[in-house]
Amino acid sequence: MPLPSKYFGVTAKQLLVLVTVGCVAAYLIDDQNDTTPHNLALEGFIRSQEQVAEQVGAVLEVALVRQVVAHPGYNAAGYTRSEYAVEGERGRVLVTLKSGEGDSGVEVTQIRAP
Repeated sequence: MPLPSKYFGVTAKQLLVLVTVGCVAAYLIDDQNDTTPHNLALEGFIRSQEQVAEQVGAVLEVALVRQVVAHPGYNAAGYTRSEYAVEGERGRVLVTLKSGEGDSGVEVTQIRAP
Protein backbone atom coordinates (compact mmCIF):
# COMPACT_ATOMS: atom_id res chain seq x y z
CA MET A 1 0.00 0.00 0.00
CA PRO A 2 1.73 3.26 -1.09
CA LEU A 3 1.97 6.16 1.32
CA PRO A 4 -0.14 9.17 0.41
CA SER A 5 1.90 11.97 -1.13
CA LYS A 6 -0.30 14.70 0.38
CA TYR A 7 -1.53 15.25 3.90
CA PHE A 8 -4.35 17.81 4.17
CA GLY A 9 -3.38 19.22 0.77
CA VAL A 10 0.30 19.68 1.71
CA THR A 11 3.10 17.50 0.38
CA ALA A 12 5.60 15.95 2.76
CA LYS A 13 8.35 18.17 1.34
CA GLN A 14 6.30 21.34 1.94
CA LEU A 15 5.51 20.18 5.46
CA LEU A 16 9.20 19.60 6.16
CA VAL A 17 10.07 23.10 4.89
CA LEU A 18 7.32 24.65 7.05
CA VAL A 19 8.50 22.84 10.18
CA THR A 20 12.13 23.83 9.52
CA VAL A 21 11.21 27.49 8.96
CA GLY A 22 9.10 27.45 12.13
CA CYS A 23 11.95 26.03 14.20
CA VAL A 24 14.43 28.58 12.85
CA ALA A 25 11.98 31.43 13.55
CA ALA A 26 11.41 30.21 17.11
CA TYR A 27 15.16 30.04 17.68
CA LEU A 28 15.71 33.57 16.38
CA ILE A 29 12.80 35.04 18.34
CA ASP A 30 13.78 33.41 21.64
CA ASP A 31 15.41 36.11 23.74
CA GLN A 32 15.61 34.32 27.09
CA ASN A 33 19.27 35.23 27.52
CA ASP A 34 19.08 38.77 26.25
CA THR A 35 21.93 40.98 27.38
CA THR A 36 20.34 44.43 27.40
CA PRO A 37 22.14 47.22 29.24
CA HIS A 38 19.43 47.04 31.93
CA ASN A 39 20.06 43.32 32.53
CA LEU A 40 23.82 43.88 32.60
CA ALA A 41 23.29 46.63 35.20
CA LEU A 42 21.18 44.26 37.33
CA GLU A 43 23.87 41.56 37.10
CA GLY A 44 26.45 44.13 38.24
CA PHE A 45 24.14 45.10 41.11
CA ILE A 46 23.91 41.44 42.21
CA ARG A 47 27.69 41.05 42.09
CA SER A 48 28.08 44.11 44.34
CA GLN A 49 25.74 42.86 47.09
CA GLU A 50 27.50 41.78 50.28
CA GLN A 51 24.71 39.41 51.33
CA VAL A 52 25.13 37.47 48.07
CA ALA A 53 28.91 37.31 48.50
CA GLU A 54 28.49 36.10 52.09
CA GLN A 55 26.47 33.09 50.91
CA VAL A 56 28.28 32.06 47.71
CA GLY A 57 31.71 33.70 47.89
CA ALA A 58 33.01 35.26 44.71
CA VAL A 59 30.28 35.31 42.05
CA LEU A 60 31.23 33.22 39.03
CA GLU A 61 28.04 33.31 36.95
CA VAL A 62 24.72 35.16 36.93
CA ALA A 63 21.83 33.95 34.74
CA LEU A 64 18.34 35.39 34.36
CA VAL A 65 15.74 32.76 35.26
CA ARG A 66 12.49 34.71 35.13
CA GLN A 67 11.34 38.29 34.70
CA VAL A 68 7.83 39.57 35.36
CA VAL A 69 6.48 43.08 34.78
CA ALA A 70 3.58 43.94 37.09
CA HIS A 71 1.10 46.80 37.02
CA PRO A 72 -0.76 46.65 40.34
CA GLY A 73 -3.33 49.36 39.61
CA TYR A 74 -4.62 51.72 36.97
CA ASN A 75 -2.90 54.79 38.41
CA ALA A 76 -0.10 52.97 40.23
CA ALA A 77 3.39 52.72 38.80
CA GLY A 78 4.43 49.25 37.74
CA TYR A 79 7.52 47.34 38.68
CA THR A 80 9.70 44.53 37.40
CA ARG A 81 10.53 41.47 39.46
CA SER A 82 13.58 39.56 38.19
CA GLU A 83 14.92 36.24 39.46
CA TYR A 84 18.55 35.36 38.85
CA ALA A 85 20.44 32.12 39.43
CA VAL A 86 23.77 33.05 40.98
CA GLU A 87 26.65 30.60 41.11
CA GLY A 88 29.64 31.31 43.29
CA GLU A 89 32.75 29.54 44.44
CA ARG A 90 30.93 28.15 47.53
CA GLY A 91 27.45 27.40 46.18
CA ARG A 92 24.36 28.62 44.38
CA VAL A 93 21.42 30.85 45.29
CA LEU A 94 18.40 32.41 43.62
CA VAL A 95 18.26 36.18 43.99
CA THR A 96 15.00 38.09 43.43
CA LEU A 97 15.21 41.79 42.57
CA LYS A 98 12.48 44.42 42.38
CA SER A 99 12.86 47.60 40.33
CA GLY A 100 10.21 50.25 39.79
CA GLU A 101 9.27 51.81 36.46
CA GLY A 102 10.86 55.19 35.98
CA ASP A 103 12.68 54.67 39.26
CA SER A 104 16.38 53.92 39.31
CA GLY A 105 16.12 52.11 42.65
CA VAL A 106 16.69 48.36 42.74
CA GLU A 107 16.26 46.24 45.84
CA VAL A 108 16.98 42.64 46.74
CA THR A 109 13.70 41.14 47.93
CA GLN A 110 14.78 37.53 48.45
CA ILE A 111 17.84 35.30 48.49
CA ARG A 112 17.16 31.57 48.72
CA ALA A 113 18.69 28.23 47.94
CA PRO A 114 17.62 26.71 44.61
